[in-house]
Amino acid sequence: MIPLVLHQTWKSAELPADLAAFQQSFVRHNPAITLRFYDDAAMDRFVAERFPAYGATYEGIRFPVQKADLFRVLVVLAEGGIYADMDMECLAPLGPVLARDRAVFGIEAQVTGIRQRELGYDQPFQIANCIFAAPAGHPFLAAFAGEMVRRLSERPVTERRDIEDATGPKALTRFFYAARPANVDVLHQIGWVPPDLYADLPLLGRRILCRHHFLGSWKTGERPPLLRRLIERNRLPNPFPRGFWHDFGWGAGGR
Repeated sequence: MIPLVLHQTWKSAELPADLAAFQQSFVRHNPAITLRFYDDAAMDRFVAERFPAYGATYEGIRFPVQKADLFRVLVVLAEGGIYADMDMECLAPLGPVLARDRAVFGIEAQVTGIRQRELGYDQPFQIANCIFAAPAGHPFLAAFAGEMVRRLSERPVTERRDIEDATGPKALTRFFYAARPANVDVLHQIGWVPPDLYADLPLLGRRILCRHHFLGSWKTGERPPLLRRLIERNRLPNPFPRGFWHDFGWGAGGR
């Protein structure tokens, strides 16, 4: 079973009001939840104490967001529970989704065909790392953490544009497709990371468990040219999929 524990990170112990409100949304809908919050210093101590073999690589990471990318996987691997970005808002109880011994991820976006080929994805779906859950010791998280550390050790990231490819959702998605894990369930996009258009429709309310506000504090905010925006636009997913779980077609069961 996945414990009802929420792990979250922020650069300091002082949360802006909007992020504190998002955090409390998880408590409001899940009164029994345990909050475990880590600022940068707590993250550093956790990795040094619980994953000393990864310590040198972790300390050498240039961009704080990449430390957070690696830490979120390590903390759920070690403790079990849910990880959610601070700009994730909970809209419904999570108990039914967590009543399993498998990892739970969600689809973040359905990409265009051109973008799928550019990214090298096996299917046109990007897996989210902004929220996920798993029991402690889950082998998929252990393998993905090891892969991130290996890549960072061999080629440290020096440019901000390479972050998502090394430790973010692009890295997670490629690893997921390569591994084809049978012990991971993936929610349809409508469940955890619905488009804003859907999140504001009352008709879809019962299907939406969480919402990502995409504040993206680490991003530069540079606007790409029109052609790139067309290629990189996300397709709207089916708002009424059958059930909660996406079937990637390689025999994942246990739902």
